[in-house]
Amino acid sequence: MVAYLDEPPFFAPSVIGGPTGCDVELAEHVLAGLGVDDIEWVLVNFDELIPGVRAGRWHLNTPMFITDERAELVRFTVPVWAVTDGFIVRREDRRDLSSYEAIAADDSIVLGVVNGQVQRDTALSVGVPARRIVEYVDQDAAADAVRDGTVDASASTAPGSFAFVERAADASLVAVADQRAAARGTVPLGAFSAHPDSTDLVSAIDRELRRHLGSDRHLAMMARYGFTSESVPTVTRGDSS
Repeated sequence: MVAYLDEPPFFAPSVIGGPTGCDVELAEHVLAGLGVDDIEWVLVNFDELIPGVRAGRWHLNTPMFITDERAELVRFTVPVWAVTDGFIVRREDRRDLSSYEAIAADDSIVLGVVNGQVQRDTALSVGVPARRIVEYVDQDAAADAVRDGTVDASASTAPGSFAFVERAADASLVAVADQRAAARGTVPLGAFSAHPDSTDLVSAIDRELRRHLGSDRHLAMMARYGFTSESVPTVTRGDSS
């Protein structure tokens, strides 16, 4: 069993059966290499991922950002992507919403985030006060809050923000990338995660990932979802250890 979210282009429910997305395709490829051809997918909210896998409700979580705090609770695989953040904002809003720093500098801006995701910590770290951050259960709820003016921007990954706006087909919303992300240093990495005692499972997945990540087939798949080769961590390419 694998848990996933409704956050394209990484993963999303499909009207024709199982979920779709770059992380879904990657999971299917890797697990097929381990002899697993029948995957039971479980759609959850983000804040269910870590408690659920720790409780044994499923075996694997689709990728999330790696943090020290999370690494104490789950066992991560090798990284599978590196992406920066972005924001969903109202098209008519002419304020500077191009970075967390810009949002922090304007006391009139309220930021929406998904409960349990790293964007809240990033916002706090650059000076957005907690009183101007509102948490929501998922990306849909956060985007709805942007639409109705409860918040002025919702934060997620940049690919996720752009994919959400494209899928929503709502002319009142636009996605913008965090323009100061590179200046803050290393691009955050994402990885699959499992129960902390799942040593054998994670080791087996890592072997398959190292064979596949950065290959022509993998890069072509990522390109179909709008990612460049820069989104694939170079530390895993060609590593067969």
